[in-house]
Amino acid sequence: MNLVRVIPGIGVPAAARAGLARGRALARLLLTGCCAHLLVLAAWSTPGAPGVEEPPVRQEGDVKAAFLYKFPAYVEWRAGTFEQPSSPIVIGVTGDDAVAEALRGLVSVRKAGERPVQIRQLAPGAFPAGIHLLFVGRSASSHVARLAPMATRQGVLLVTDYEGALDDGSAINLLVIDHRVRFEVSLDATERAGLKLSSRMLAVALWVRPAR
Repeated sequence: MNLVRVIPGIGVPAAARAGLARGRALARLLLTGCCAHLLVLAAWSTPGAPGVEEPPVRQEGDVKAAFLYKFPAYVEWRAGTFEQPSSPIVIGVTGDDAVAEALRGLVSVRKAGERPVQIRQLAPGAFPAGIHLLFVGRSASSHVARLAPMATRQGVLLVTDYEGALDDGSAINLLVIDHRVRFEVSLDATERAGLKLSSRMLAVALWVRPAR
């Protein structure tokens, strides 16, 4: 039987408290303005000094979650994507439980502008209606080539994290280079999906594949 440790006098599971603390730390990081926070995220993911324990928020999954949380702010969505200004942004996650957990902690303490953010953890290969950003972790990468045309038809921003994902139809691909999380972009994929990325976001990308 799995037991969850509860902090005496608080009554909140330790795992839940840890997730909330990580979300608050990420939220503080994301208070930086303009596209600067994308650069800060890339630099922030570097390891600390040898022998010094890294705080949980510096883990790879946390930094990737922070990128996923900020990406929608730099996307011009198709007309009619949202019914009203307060409609939520829905992020689907498959193939990476750590990223899904970090995102849930983050959105529990922050909104994306005026919009709340909802996280939906999906089975590998699933593509339900109503999501705006789909993150496919590397353990589910075999499904990307099939999911990419669906993302194009539905105007969904498809994000991945494995080498060569742009060739499979991904729009944004996260890569770990020298212990830093960076991202590359396919304008061909975004334009076919009817999405336009901000020039400020493209300026801090590792590499941008032009539209054909």
